[in-house]
Amino acid sequence: MVPWLNWIEQRGGNSYGYNVVRRLGPDGLSVRGERQISEQEAEIIRRVFREFLEGRSPKAIAHRLNADGAPGPRGKFWRDTAIQGHRTRGTGLLNNELHIGRLVWNRLHYLKDPQTGRRVSRLNDPSEWVVTVVPDLRIVNDTIWDAVKARQGEIDADPRVKAIKATKFWEKRRQVHLLTGLAICGKCGSRFTAVGKDYLACSAACKLGACDQKKSIRRHVLEDAVLDLLRSRLMQPDAVAEFVETYSKASNAQAGEEEAKRASLQRERNTAARKLEGLYDAISKGLRTPGLKASLEDLESQVARLDAELSPLAPSPLRLNPNISELYRRKVTALSQTLLD
Repeated sequence: MVPWLNWIEQRGGNSYGYNVVRRLGPDGLSVRGERQISEQEAEIIRRVFREFLEGRSPKAIAHRLNADGAPGPRGKFWRDTAIQGHRTRGTGLLNNELHIGRLVWNRLHYLKDPQTGRRVSRLNDPSEWVVTVVPDLRIVNDTIWDAVKARQGEIDADPRVKAIKATKFWEKRRQVHLLTGLAICGKCGSRFTAVGKDYLACSAACKLGACDQKKSIRRHVLEDAVLDLLRSRLMQPDAVAEFVETYSKASNAQAGEEEAKRASLQRERNTAARKLEGLYDAISKGLRTPGLKASLEDLESQVARLDAELSPLAPSPLRLNPNISELYRRKVTALSQTLLD
């Protein structure tokens, strides 16, 4: 157990391979942040290091772990990214220095990407890192660790890997297609993912090895099948009638809300105007009080604001296009282009 991990581990989270120790301190309060090695997870970590040194890729290792039912981080399936991580950033099972008894804190800081809203990590200057030796938390010996680092260096030096990294593929985003995020594997319930340029396949089968539905399908074939089904279902007379009815209800409901809001504003305006007239009458009769001027200005401002909100013309009564059924039919017929718009 390492009691001084309290604040650091609260900030950095718990790493795979370690359990949280829960106990009471001398003051009777819960002591938070202590960790100890989880022997079950530690054995999986040692296995990952061994298989990587045997020449297996992180993806192959993840598939083998999933096939054997080994629990992954947070009880989920193993992914190659959880194993491979990023060497410089110290992420991933193969790069976590805590496995050799070195706790490195403040290696990264996090920012929010304004475009995606997702949190992204940025590497701090090495001079800002805080490194502490924690021998009680060592899982892997230095010989195996150094051998893994050497193999990672050989992989990075491979000309093919260099060529791939030179493209900076991680900065590019896949194009969003009609069924992006919507196609589901009927075997395991996982989402379909892009495989190559024009194919879709079960992500659990391709990336995790956790599903035996490994057949892929061309994107345009699946999209055409879905669109054809939609057209045949949406062109039914009952569907047209339901569309017209639903559209009418929604439009009338919106018009009703706008009319109710306008009526409420008009009542508020009438009330303020009556109060204002009363103040004018009091002033004309010679009444003068310290708060009279402030009340007068407040009511005049209130009436002006309400007049501004009421100035737009009231919405005209809803009149549905008599050819709305035909418009609906044309939209459904051109459903593919409509959905791409």
